Amino acid sequence: MAPLNSGDKSLEIWMSSEGWISFEEAYLTEATEYKLRYEGTEIELMIQGIPILFHKEGDLFFTTLVTPFQSGSVQVFLNGKEYETFIYPDSRKLSEQQFDVMIEEILEESNSCFQLSGLEREVSVSGKSLGVSWTQWTYIERSMLPLRQIFDRIEKQPFSRLVKLPIVQKRERVQRVEHTTLNWLDKRGYGETIPLNVETTKTFETVDVYENQVLKKQLFDLTTLLRTYMKVERVDVSKKAATFHSLIRRWINSPFLKEVSMHQGPYSITQKFRKHPIYRQWYKWFEQLYKHDREGIGFDYPIAMKDTFELYEMWCFMKIIGILRELNLVEDTRGLYKTTKSGIFIDLVENKESRIRLRDGKSLYFQRKYQYDSKEFYTYTQRMIPDIVLEGGKEIIVFDPKYRVPGNLGTALGEMHKYRDGIVHRETGERAVREVYILTPMGDDSVEAMRFFREDYHDRYRMGALQMVPGAGNKEMHQKLLSIFSNVKADTDKKQPRSRYLD
Repeated sequence: MAPLNSGDKSLEIWMSSEGWISFEEAYLTEATEYKLRYEGTEIELMIQGIPILFHKEGDLFFTTLVTPFQSGSVQVFLNGKEYETFIYPDSRKLSEQQFDVMIEEILEESNSCFQLSGLEREVSVSGKSLGVSWTQWTYIERSMLPLRQIFDRIEKQPFSRLVKLPIVQKRERVQRVEHTTLNWLDKRGYGETIPLNVETTKTFETVDVYENQVLKKQLFDLTTLLRTYMKVERVDVSKKAATFHSLIRRWINSPFLKEVSMHQGPYSITQKFRKHPIYRQWYKWFEQLYKHDREGIGFDYPIAMKDTFELYEMWCFMKIIGILRELNLVEDTRGLYKTTKSGIFIDLVENKESRIRLRDGKSLYFQRKYQYDSKEFYTYTQRMIPDIVLEGGKEIIVFDPKYRVPGNLGTALGEMHKYRDGIVHRETGERAVREVYILTPMGDDSVEAMRFFREDYHDRYRMGALQMVPGAGNKEMHQKLLSIFSNVKADTDKKQPRSRYLD
């Protein structure tokens, strides 16, 4: 953050480990609540263009600031002065690489399950074209801000070159006599008599260079692609695509690009694209845009980076299906999909109760709903919707993904008692939930929390935590499912090859 001027140090922030410190010295993390105070007669504070309201207590102004659930640089306006600070990622947050891994593995498992679904319609194809693609839209949505920052920097200092163009001007305005002027005079035979207007050359700086021509063509192609997304049935996607489309059109009509001609035909990466730090980022952005070329099952709704918890829930569900499929326990997966005129899509949405049929009459559900009038299992208090439920006979096992464990694992596990105590088997009147496990991408290093991951804790209390990390082997979940389905282990050892989870 740029150093604050005199008078600005009156803005302070409360840090639990340091107390009140200057705002410029604070280490801000995303999705965190902070208290601010200001000493002065009045204050006007805006963060990313959003005004922050204060209330006055005596001679001080106070407010509460909640940082966004995203990291990166932010603009701060304090009493008419502009500064830049940075919001750092939460240490518990998954990386962008893990986000991509979850998308990849969900789609990969959906393709594997399709052969068990009983559906006969062809699988939708999303590839390197201008057709809609869930993964491509997700990339556009979460990468538009970086693209805007890159364009702003290019617009301020674009590539340019000097060109000499012939012009005719009054002889007294010619500052330098060049060979072009002398040759022109000689050809016309003026001799010693110099005309009032002569031809000379003038040097101009132009931004109409190859790299900027490619840039303009890429923006034009992006507007065409966004018009496709503007026609999808989801209102939130079409509206956001329209907003992005308007933004890109403003860029194309900016004074910078108005004097740039549009490149025609295929283009290649030049040394300037390879070596210039800003133009290289631009080229990589568009190169990645068209790399979502996979044939498989798609999604008909997007998940933004800020909604990673939803994607993590889906990923955990699909990973559990993958393990059960390897153990030869899955019978029918048609509950994963829905068919529309546009193709086949994964149908994992809250309250849809996507069901996977397993052997021996068992079922695996995503977002299973229990309430007072449910048939086999019901609740006598409030409606409950566990994320992942394994039902078999008169018992239930609950897996609850927690992308970011609120507070600590102990508190999160304490909330799981509502499932243990509140879901009842209608016929027997007994509590139905046999085991409850929290799924988390991060382990807790504290001694107090580590016990929740231990097998002896699980065996004794029938609850605990399991580590599920994108890109890892997740052997703990495999072993847990083996213990739950211990009666089929002997059969699967004979029928199935050795699982990669046991290597």
